Amino acid sequence: MVLDDDLDEIIESEYKRAIEILDELGMIEYLESKYGINYKVPELEIVEDGPFIAKYSNSKKKIIFSKGSIEREIDNQLKFLGYEGIKRSISDIQGIEHLKYWKYNYHSNIEKYSKLFENEISFSKKPIETTDNLLEYSNYKGKRNICYLNKSYNSILLYPFYINKKNIIEAIAESIIRSIKFHEFWHSFDRSILNKLDKDFTIKDRDYLLIILNDHDNRELRASAFEVIMYYLVTGLYKDEKGLVAAYSNIPTCREYIEEMNKLEKDEHKRIRVPYDLGFCYGNIIVAKYKSSLEENIHNIIDDILHLDKEKAIDMIKLYGDNLEWLLYNKNSNK
Repeated sequence: MVLDDDLDEIIESEYKRAIEILDELGMIEYLESKYGINYKVPELEIVEDGPFIAKYSNSKKKIIFSKGSIEREIDNQLKFLGYEGIKRSISDIQGIEHLKYWKYNYHSNIEKYSKLFENEISFSKKPIETTDNLLEYSNYKGKRNICYLNKSYNSILLYPFYINKKNIIEAIAESIIRSIKFHEFWHSFDRSILNKLDKDFTIKDRDYLLIILNDHDNRELRASAFEVIMYYLVTGLYKDEKGLVAAYSNIPTCREYIEEMNKLEKDEHKRIRVPYDLGFCYGNIIVAKYKSSLEENIHNIIDDILHLDKEKAIDMIKLYGDNLEWLLYNKNSNK
């Protein structure tokens, strides 16, 4: 798949918008005031290919995007949606009227929640066996069309994205870039705070923050949580009932994921991905918890992420995974 200049334009546009959003939310000003940091917004660099979709370079003070890796991820997501044997470029797929979405299967203890989701995602006693039996066509007449991609390494975590009248390639590209850019921005926040902590002995909770910021797994967990939360916020999906379907439906999967973590962490290849998935799970919990009040509580949420570690994330996932009914029906669950 070759996206050429179109992909450059999407990356540049999304990057510019990310900076605008962070400024509009007062997030940079808030972090500078709270920790006394002099935050420098990273520059954007786009490379043809690399072993990453995006990464933050502290030495260069840049966030670097790899077009080759983005294109491969678009291919992966197209396969996830069931598109096979098609020529994949932005101009090739236009005006899709019937969009694929996932019918997610869970255990019987959450079948009762299916009515709340208006059959957008159906629940059954049969656990997932293959991806083929999960695909179904849907046409949201007169509404903003939503598809669900997979946001996970060791499991299947759904995240929504709007299609509207765009072609699906461009929509997927925007979604990938829109989420990962905030992951890398969080790494730049962490690095700025860590640099300040090294010099300033008066900062509250300094010793604890130094421990979690110097731990690679905790850094990836925090960045992944921020990625999910900001993705929902900037897209407006946290206000969309169909958008929230994915966040709610991921919670039982996350609860089961906790029970599998010991086994995953013993697998050398899967272990390194656990912090990412744990962060994605925490992010989904926060989106489902705050719902339409996500933006007005964003500074409180940032404070929580700043002090987030593995143990706190696991406790939160267990709490809401075991009390999903309360989370679903309590409109003031953010209190």
